[in-house]
Amino acid sequence: MKKVSRIDAVFVPVTNLKKSEEWYLNVFPFEVIYRSSDGKYVGFRFQEKGDEKTALTLYQVDKVPKQEHIAFNFYTEDVDGMHHFLKSNGYKVDDIHGGDGMRFFKVFDPDGNVFELVTF
Repeated sequence: MKKVSRIDAVFVPVTNLKKSEEWYLNVFPFEVIYRSSDGKYVGFRFQEKGDEKTALTLYQVDKVPKQEHIAFNFYTEDVDGMHHFLKSNGYKVDDIHGGDGMRFFKVFDPDGNVFELVTF
C-alpha cells in the first residue's frame, strides 16, 4: 500500500468567486491551475518551481459558514514586509504578534475567512 505523501488542496468557501479570485491573486504569487466546468471552483498553486505545493481552492457558496478557528497559515520569510504590503493596500489585517519563536498576524479575505501569515 502506498502512503499519503502530501495535502493536495485546502478549500476556502467564498460568496463571489470572481472577486475572491482577484483578491487572492493580488495578495499571493499564485497561478491558476484549475477551473471547474460549472464555474464554482478555482484552484491555485504558488508559482515557485520545485516540489509540488498544496493547492488552495476557492469554491462558491451562498453563505460562508462561521469560522471557529484559524484553518491554516501561510509561511513568509518577511512577516513585516507582508504586513506593510497588505495594510498599505487596504487589506484587512490585525497587528503582528509573537511568541514561542514565531511572529504572525491575521489576514481577512473579502468574505471574512481568516488565516495567518507566520514566520519562525
